[in-house]
Parts: sequence; structure tokens; C-alpha cells
Amino acid sequence: MSQRLPDSIIIVGAGIWGLSTALAIARRYPSIEITLVDRQTPPVEDGASVDTTRCIRADYADPVYTQLAEEAQKKIEEDPELVPFYFKQGMTFVCNGESRPILDFWKKGLENNKKSSNDRLVQMPTPESVYQRLHGQSAQLVPENILNEKRQWNLGYCNLDDAFIDAKECTRVYYERCLKYPSISFRCGVPVQRVCMSNGRTSGVLLEDGQTLSASQVLIAAGAWSNQLLYLEGLAVSNGIAVAWIKLTEDEIAKWKNMAITTNLDTGLNLFPPHNGEMKVLLRSIGYQNTVSIPHPEDASKKIQTSLPRTLLTNPTDVIPPQVEARLRDNLRELMPSLANRPFDRTKICWVSKTPSSDFIIAPHPAIEGLHVATGDSGHGWKFITTIGDMILDSMEGTLDKKLAERWAWAAKGPDNGAAPGVGGNPTELRHVVRSRL
Repeated sequence: MSQRLPDSIIIVGAGIWGLSTALAIARRYPSIEITLVDRQTPPVEDGASVDTTRCIRADYADPVYTQLAEEAQKKIEEDPELVPFYFKQGMTFVCNGESRPILDFWKKGLENNKKSSNDRLVQMPTPESVYQRLHGQSAQLVPENILNEKRQWNLGYCNLDDAFIDAKECTRVYYERCLKYPSISFRCGVPVQRVCMSNGRTSGVLLEDGQTLSASQVLIAAGAWSNQLLYLEGLAVSNGIAVAWIKLTEDEIAKWKNMAITTNLDTGLNLFPPHNGEMKVLLRSIGYQNTVSIPHPEDASKKIQTSLPRTLLTNPTDVIPPQVEARLRDNLRELMPSLANRPFDRTKICWVSKTPSSDFIIAPHPAIEGLHVATGDSGHGWKFITTIGDMILDSMEGTLDKKLAERWAWAAKGPDNGAAPGVGGNPTELRHVVRSRL
């Protein structure tokens, strides 16, 4: 049953989900007053929505996400302001071929692609074909005896319908769109300290400078910072993923300019095509956590332990830990040997809100009236830039498609469903391994 929205809404978080939702509300309900609140003016430099590049792909083991991603990608391709930052060069998915859950996810993705885009599918059944896809038909594999571990890049396929996109510039496009709507205003520069709650309902938010912003409804779309504002009961945690950039020569840019995004589902490596003179490489693994003690978001007399982002703004001397740098370089040694020992231009830990299954949490708070949550993007939510706002608004209205409402409910999530498969293991406390650039 549809729920009537109030006349004022605060959205905490001016990333892609927050901006997209503000636009959806403004278009559907021009009279509702919307206030977007964030620590910084978008594009927010240390937010997960802002980076050099993001994957745009519909390669999911789960057909629900495949359909959603195809719809979102089509709208990106029809958007004249996003298309200049969109590069349809494909995405290659590789695994080591060993029998384990990752191989099942890989096979399901391949089968889904065979059904929907067989003419846009390039299969790579051997390590040689994977390597030559990047370096040319005459390229010779790196000898296994010089690798630090057995060969990992063994079996792959490339979906040429996939793409990468300039995340920062597209976030800027959405911010500038929001500015054109008189019903949308921004309060940026001061973080939210807590959500104001009384007698089981919300009335707004308290900023760290002591100022209170009032509204009849609050949406928390704060990504990895959501854990500071909501007690999520362990449904989602803030995880850090290591990212590095390598400066390329002009010859290297020319050689690899048309390459596909290349990812290994077993090792977790993602390698992006050259963009703005550099190559982005990341390790999509279980990653890091930064556990701290904070006041309970719903009862300040209590304390909770939770992981919160540790960013370059709060810890400007941090660089990625030596263990993860070694893993990045081991992958590069096999796949891109000429880059394996090159100094990184810069590195960072990208913080995302992760659920066990990689399903999102888009739902009303179960105990606080007027409080809604949109978090748990799990590292694969950016690609829904063109559609996620309407789905979040549907959830706020109570009209979200039933199968999505059940999947994204405020409830314990099951095991990894392959939506954004990660490397197994437990997160490492970042403070125990982080290095200083000084």
C-alpha cells in the first residue's frame, strides 16, 4: 500500500544514491522540500561514489541483478550528459579454474552471457588466450617459475557489452542536476553527528557544529558512514578495499587504450583501461575494517563497537598495507609484467558498506518512524546511478517491487550470492597493518 510522503525530507549522504534519490523525489513530488547533507560538497572526494572509474556491467550469477543492471546501463547510454564519460570496451572475467564457489559464479555468468549476448562474447579457454587478449596474439606467457605462486589467470570470457565510466564526473553531473531543482538544497561541510529521535520517531539530524536540521523524514544514504548513524545490527559493515594508480607512458596508453576491464574472481584483482594517463588497479577482497567504539546511535548512554572509514582526509599519511601491495604486484607480475615493479602514483583505501550476500539494504527502519535506510551497496551499487533513486523512492512510498523489497529488507542476509563475489576470509584491522607515507 502506498504511503504518503511528508512535506520535508533530509537525505544524509550526497553520493550517487543520495543524489539520485533527491532527483527522483523532486521529479515525482515537486512540492516536497529536500535537503541533502554531507561532510563535503559533491563530488565527495573520499566517498565510494567518487573515483576515477567504475564498472558498468550486467554480468551477474543472479538474474535479478542482471535485469536491473541492463536497465540502468541502457539509461546511461541514452543520457547525453553521461555518455561523454562512458566507454564501452568490455569486461573480462577470469578465474583459475579450480573447483570452488567462484568457479560456479563464473560459469553462471558465462551461461547468462551466452543466452543474452552471444555475438558480443569472447571466450578465452586457456591462460595464453587470456594473456594475449591484453598483449596481442604473439605475446608469450610469463614463465610460471618466476611467479610467486601458481598461475591464476587461466580461464576467461569477455563481454563486449560491458563498459567503464568516469565516476567523479558523472557524480558531478548528478550534483549539477540537483542544483537546478528549487526543491533541493544542500548543507555541506559539516558532518552529521546523529539522527534526532524521540518517542520512536525521527525529527531531523544534529550536525557536529550543534545545529539541528528538521524534517518529517530522514533517509540515511551515507554508505560506509551509515554505521555511525544507525545501529545496523551487523546487517552491513564498513569494509576497506585497496586501490592504486600507476602512471603510464604514451606508448603504454596507445597499446592498452582499447582494453577491457580485466578482473580475476579468484584473486580479486580488478584492472581498468588507461584513463587520464593512468591505470587503476584494485584488490576486490574481504578487505579491511577500522573498529572503533562510538555511542549507540539510538541510545547515547550505551556504546557499540563498529567499523568506520579511515580515509585520507582523516589519516592523510596512510598508504595501502604492504601485504596487499604484494598481492597486487603478484597479479601484475603474471598479467602485466611491465607494470609489476613500477611505483604507484598514489594509493587509497576505498570504504564501502558491505552485506554478507552483497544484497542492498533499502528499507524503513524497523523501530523508528520516519527513518529510512539505503545502504549496503557492497561495491556494486554505483552502476545503478540512473535507476536506484526511483527504487529507493518506491521503497519510501511502500511500492517497491515485492521481490526487491524482500531481497533488500532490514533483515539478516544469506551467504554470498555472486552479485559482487569477493575473496573469502575475515577483514583485517587496518590500524594493525597500515603504513605511513611519511
